[in-house]
Amino acid sequence: MSTTVHRQGCTTTVKRRQECRLLLALLLTCCGLAAAAAGRRSDADAVADLARSLARPPSTWTTAGGDPCSFEGISCSSSGRVIAIDLAGMGLAGTLHPSLSSLTALESLQLGGNALSGAVPPLRAPSLTSLSLDGNAFTSLPKDFPLGMPALRHLSMDNLPLAPWPFPHAIAGCPSLRTFSASNASVAGPFQAVAAIVIANLTSIRTLRLSRNALTGVVPAALGKIASLREISLSNNFLQGPVPQFAAGVAADVVDGNCFCLDEPGACNAQVSTLLQAAEGFGYPFYLARAWRGNDPCSGDWLGTVCDISGSVTMIYLQHAELSGTISPAIADLIDLERLVLAGNNLTGEIPESLTKLTKLELLDVTNNSLTGQLPKFKPSVFVLADGNAFIGE
Repeated sequence: MSTTVHRQGCTTTVKRRQECRLLLALLLTCCGLAAAAAGRRSDADAVADLARSLARPPSTWTTAGGDPCSFEGISCSSSGRVIAIDLAGMGLAGTLHPSLSSLTALESLQLGGNALSGAVPPLRAPSLTSLSLDGNAFTSLPKDFPLGMPALRHLSMDNLPLAPWPFPHAIAGCPSLRTFSASNASVAGPFQAVAAIVIANLTSIRTLRLSRNALTGVVPAALGKIASLREISLSNNFLQGPVPQFAAGVAADVVDGNCFCLDEPGACNAQVSTLLQAAEGFGYPFYLARAWRGNDPCSGDWLGTVCDISGSVTMIYLQHAELSGTISPAIADLIDLERLVLAGNNLTGEIPESLTKLTKLELLDVTNNSLTGQLPKFKPSVFVLADGNAFIGE
């Protein structure tokens, strides 16, 4: 009798478990259906907002009600979520409504070849693989662009009248990116930052187009060793140093319109290399990138440099030049340097100890910067002007 009771208890327990599982499955299904319905409503509202913000929306679009899945240029999933919007080349004007960020199921957004203006709103679409903004009149991007789009494989944003902006660090979160095209898009700043992100994070990159921008600095040799790279365009920037080399299978457009020391791959003049290291310490300022070009710093065109008759750099005058960053220790390699004048800038960090080894140095003027640390001990023959800094012990 006791055995039978035990079996009945077990049977009852099993049935209850099955009933609980069935109930849980029903609840999850209901929740999923409710979430899908909420997603569809949110997508419909976002598309209606977009229709209102466009000056000339497609004729099939309505600004209130209507099923967006029936609109021209819109594709939906089986659950009714908007997964693709293709409005490329449709002559659209107006702006993008901020609610575009609520289209979280988007996989493709194609807006190229229109006259859309204003700000590009943040996009929070984890499944977005293709985004095209080319040839519009957008004036700004989200500060964290392209955060929220980790699955991106193709990003195209050529010919945009944006305010100068640095290469987006958040693109490091797009490891599957194969194409990044931002030619004539006001990308500015040191190219090393660009290369570091590309080399370390974009291991699938095949096409990189950044021509007709305001990038400065030296192209690292490691960029040419990315195995996946097939096409690169860096022409018409303000890049300096040696011409980069790429593998035979890479279509490279890099020389035209830049400031390389030579017209073909090869080492730069030693003094040029040293001065470019100094420029690196200063953050590769734009005006130095324009002025320090070619392979002869004694040609008369190198702003702030003076040479002797033997072709050695003997003086550097970059006072009140809006410099920031640090003083590079490499300046000590200019062994014939007699005067280094960097007064009236915003330089930080310490004066390199290596400068004390310049045997011909007569004058160091770093007054009115933001230098810190200990003032190095120069020879008595060196006239040091350092007021207006925050050296230790002063």
